Amino acid sequence: MLKVSNETKVGILTVVAIVLLVLGFNLLKGKSLFGNDKTIYAVYKQVNGLQPANFVQVNGLKVGSVSDLNIMDNNAGRILVTLRLTKDVEIPRNSVARITGDLLGTKAVQIDFGNANDYLRSGDTIYAAVDGSITDALKEQLNPLVKKLETTLSAVDSVLLTVNAVFDTTTEGNLRTAVAHLETTMRNFSATSGSLNHMLDPDKGNIQATFNNLAAVTGNLKNNNEKITGILTNAEKATGSLANGQLDSSLRNLQQTVANLNHMTDKLNSTDGSLGLLMNDKKVYNNLQSSLGSLNKLLEDLKANPKRYVHFSLFGRKDKIKPIPSDTAAAQAQ
Repeated sequence: MLKVSNETKVGILTVVAIVLLVLGFNLLKGKSLFGNDKTIYAVYKQVNGLQPANFVQVNGLKVGSVSDLNIMDNNAGRILVTLRLTKDVEIPRNSVARITGDLLGTKAVQIDFGNANDYLRSGDTIYAAVDGSITDALKEQLNPLVKKLETTLSAVDSVLLTVNAVFDTTTEGNLRTAVAHLETTMRNFSATSGSLNHMLDPDKGNIQATFNNLAAVTGNLKNNNEKITGILTNAEKATGSLANGQLDSSLRNLQQTVANLNHMTDKLNSTDGSLGLLMNDKKVYNNLQSSLGSLNKLLEDLKANPKRYVHFSLFGRKDKIKPIPSDTAAAQAQ
C-alpha cells in the first residue's frame, strides 16, 4: 500500500483551501463558476452607494449581479459598472438600467425593458439612469410642508401679537368680570337644574302630580262617557228642535205679546178708557175717593144702626139712633 507522507497531505489540503477561497470570493462578487454568463456595461455619473455583488433585477426577479465598478476619468465624473447576467434573458437595446434602493438602503440595478426588436449582446452598453435617493424624495415631500409650517408660524406669531395687544389691563379686568358673571350664571343654572329635578321627581314632583291629575280627569271622562254622550244627544235634539221652526214660532208669540203690552200701555197712558181716566184724571180719582169714603160711612152706619135700615117691631117702639164710629172719632179730634 502506497504510503503518503505528512508533507504531501499538508500540500494537498493547502491547494484545496486556496481553490475554495478563490471560488468563494468569486461567488461573493457575483461571478458564476459554471455556465455561459452575459456581461453588459452601464456608465453612470453617480452610483448612490452601489457595490459589487448587488443584484440585477428584471421586474423584481434576480437575473444577475454587479461584477465591478471602475472610474473612467480622473474626476470620477463617469463610472463604468459591469453587470453580469446569469439568466438567459433577452434585453431590448433601448432598455434602461436604473439604480434603485429600498428603505434599508440596499442598492440594486433594475432593468426596465424597452420596445426595440434588437437585443443586447455580451459586451454591449445599456442606457443608464439613477433614481432619486430616499433623502431626495423626503426633501421633495418635506419642502411643501416646511413652507406651510413657516406660513403657519407667521400666522401664529401674528395671533400672539394680537392677543398680547388685546389682553391689556382693562381687558383683563373685563375678562375677570365676565368669568365671575359666568360663575354666577353656572350657580343659577345648577339651582335651576335642582328645581327641575325636584319637579321631575317621580314620587313628589309637580310634573308627576300633574300627570296623575290628568290621568284622573281622563279616567273620569272615560267613566262618564255615557253621560256626556247623553248630554250631547239632548243638546243635538234641542238644536234640532230649534232648527225645525219652534224658535221662530216662539219669537213670533213673544213679539205678539210685546205688541199687546205696548197697546195696553198706550191705553193706560190715554184718557179714553176708564182705567186711563183713573190713572191720568185727578178729578175722577177724587170722586172715587169721596165715593169710597161715603160707602165706608154707610157700612159703618149699617153696622152701628141696622134697625135704621131694616125696621121691624110688634109694639111700635123706636130704638135710639147711635152715632157711627168715624163721626165720633172726628168729633173727638176737634
